[in-house]
This record gives sequence, C-alpha cells and structure tokens, in this order.
Amino acid sequence: MVISLTKPTAALSVTVCLAAGALAEDSAKVLSASEIDLLLRGNTIEGTWSGSTYTQYFGEDGQTVYLEENRRPDVGRWRVNSETEQYESWWEQTGWTAYTVLETEGGFAWKRGDGHELFVVSEGKQITW
Repeated sequence: MVISLTKPTAALSVTVCLAAGALAEDSAKVLSASEIDLLLRGNTIEGTWSGSTYTQYFGEDGQTVYLEENRRPDVGRWRVNSETEQYESWWEQTGWTAYTVLETEGGFAWKRGDGHELFVVSEGKQITW
C-alpha cells in the first residue's frame, strides 16, 4: 500500500509505503529534525514495536497518544531535538527517550540500538480514544 503525504505549507513531500522484509542499513537515510517534525506533526503512524502492533498520533501541541491492542491508551509528550537531529518521546514509565528516524527504501523506521522498528504514516488524526 502506498500513501503519498504532502503538507501544503512545507517543501518536503514524502512517500510512505508498507515495508516487508529486512531493512538495509546502507540504503537508509537519517532524517533531520525538520524532516522528522514535518513527517510526524499532526499525523498518525502504524507499526510494530517488539512484536506488538500499535497506532500513534502526534498532536500539533506536543502531545502523543499510543494505542496498542488490548491495552489502555498511553498519553505522552513528543518533541524533536534540533541539536541531536532525533525524535524524543516522554512517557511516565520511562521519561524522555531519543530515537533516530530513518527513511528506508520501503518507508520509515525508528532506529533502536542495532535494530529497527518499521512504521507507516497516515495524514491527520486517524485514531480515537
């Protein structure tokens, strides 16, 4: 499935697709802080994290909501750090945690240590809680 995501007020246009298979590290591009902000702000992502499927919305105001099947919604905060060029999230149980965001041949991924967690982006708020 391919979804084209263009924000009219920004110069960046990204194509998102559902990725299958392994991520080739050498073909991945590290996104800048401004690219991460454009990609996430006001949008919804879907992916898997440690084998569990989730949906997450990134509010314009820095609030984020994480929904995982058979669990209560988790409300946290998000921001982009222009000094480190990373996405940062805050959750009550972990505090602030930073992640590098990659653009891959097949979509996007969170870089987690030596591993990657793939995700796709949908324009706008695609969740209710």
